[in-house]
Amino acid sequence: MKRFQGFIIAMAVLLIPSQALAILKAELDTVVVSANRIEQDSYKVAGNVTVITREQIENSNAQSIPEILKEAQGVFVYDNNTLKSTTVDIRGFGDTATRNVLVLVNDRRVNLVSLSGPDLVQVPLEAVERIEIIRGAGSVLYGDNAVGGVINIITKKGAGDIKGKIGGLYGSYDTQGGNFEVSGEEKGFSYYLYSKYLDKRGYRQNSDELLKDHNARIGYQFNDNIAMDIEVGMHEDSIDLPGGLDQNELASLGRRGSADEGNIITTTDKYYRMTFDVTPWAKEFYLGDFVVAYNYRERDTFDSFGAFSFNTDRMLVSQGIQGKYIFDHTIFDKEVNFVTGVDYYEHDNGIIGSGSNSDDLTISKDEIGYYTFLQFELINDLFVNGGTRYYKAHYTFDQRNIANFEEQKPDEWVSMGGLKYEYAKGSNIHFNYQQTFRFLATDEWYSSFSGLNTDIEQQTGEQFEVGVKHNYRDKAVFNVTPYFIRNKNEIYFNPTGGSFGFGANENYDETERLGVELGARLDLLEFVDLDFLDKLEFAA
Repeated sequence: MKRFQGFIIAMAVLLIPSQALAILKAELDTVVVSANRIEQDSYKVAGNVTVITREQIENSNAQSIPEILKEAQGVFVYDNNTLKSTTVDIRGFGDTATRNVLVLVNDRRVNLVSLSGPDLVQVPLEAVERIEIIRGAGSVLYGDNAVGGVINIITKKGAGDIKGKIGGLYGSYDTQGGNFEVSGEEKGFSYYLYSKYLDKRGYRQNSDELLKDHNARIGYQFNDNIAMDIEVGMHEDSIDLPGGLDQNELASLGRRGSADEGNIITTTDKYYRMTFDVTPWAKEFYLGDFVVAYNYRERDTFDSFGAFSFNTDRMLVSQGIQGKYIFDHTIFDKEVNFVTGVDYYEHDNGIIGSGSNSDDLTISKDEIGYYTFLQFELINDLFVNGGTRYYKAHYTFDQRNIANFEEQKPDEWVSMGGLKYEYAKGSNIHFNYQQTFRFLATDEWYSSFSGLNTDIEQQTGEQFEVGVKHNYRDKAVFNVTPYFIRNKNEIYFNPTGGSFGFGANENYDETERLGVELGARLDLLEFVDLDFLDKLEFAA
């Protein structure tokens, strides 16, 4: 009987999902995050922040970034068609979440200036080191789109001796693919290369998918004071769109059929980024760090809806320079975290129609933002923080089909403030207040059906947040975060709006959201004494 009991207990322990244990352990460990655009230990952050580590990713069944995000607390992921159209929602923005949640890759903005939203398949999951999920407003530190939250995807770097791996797959409906990875580091020179190919024949007619990814990250440490990081990537895809079926089509074509054989969307997305990290003084005389980055992105999408002969080619060219100064040290034995910087971007979004689509215009957006954030230890374990950002955009609308040129120059000034009390290591109580804004996407001003509408107002708002994060003996972490959001002129699509009732973008007068986020992460094995297993006999 004792042998049987021992066998049952051992099997129960073995059947605890390895992914769950990895998640619990990773969440309780010290993880470095950049929620304040300063790298800090996760337990010091005054806010509801989750980090999905490489260990969690490897122990997950997820095949893409949207799939791994589904496992995070308070993050809602859904799509109406393919992974490319995935919406990630934080704090209940629904169909406008793509414009109210900011997505970054290594601090590089992925959100497009158009309505398309961030393309979460641009970076393959296999190339990701960790994902930081920062819930709540981030307009002061991150600028446009950071209303509901910020997702920062950190990609892998080369480390250690040279190593690599190669893989392949074959599955149902002639799904086939392969990938290859190589990385390493030698004398300050690090390299990481990844390439992936996936070809899928869908369950339905006209549902094929072809995806290609190539990513590289090269780093070089010139000396103790200067480091360089270069990222290069290209994503290509071609996705057929089978469309829906009504009752008659279902009866005649079957559930695997498609009534829209000519519908397709293709994407080519290329980017590169160069970053310099400079500390211009000796370590013993630390006065801060400077980080300067330049990034360039070129994205071309083409969609065709054969039944209507309605084709659209969208070309987006975006480039920007970001610079910041960081001071993260102690003064008179009190912690001081300070960052100030500037973000500058230029975007040109060309829209050219063919067939029954007569669009021919370029919408440009130049934007610049200046920001400052300071958090300091007022007295032992009590921290005060505050920050501000001034943001200005310049839109131009060049309609060539009707010879019309217009400009808009909106600007906004937002601020934030808060308190944090660390009553134990890994445990704190915090309060934050932050003003927010979200400026119009380029094609929110314009519709193929209703034309150009420059009467829409920019979205502004404010958020209040109170939270408690409690670490119980490094065995469990509990968090409670109530929040209140008030937005003015929130931008939405009215399906019956516009002059002809075909739909148009409009502003709500005022919207409010009230919610609470609850979380518990615990290492179950820390609460169970398994030493008695050593005394049990197991049947061979």
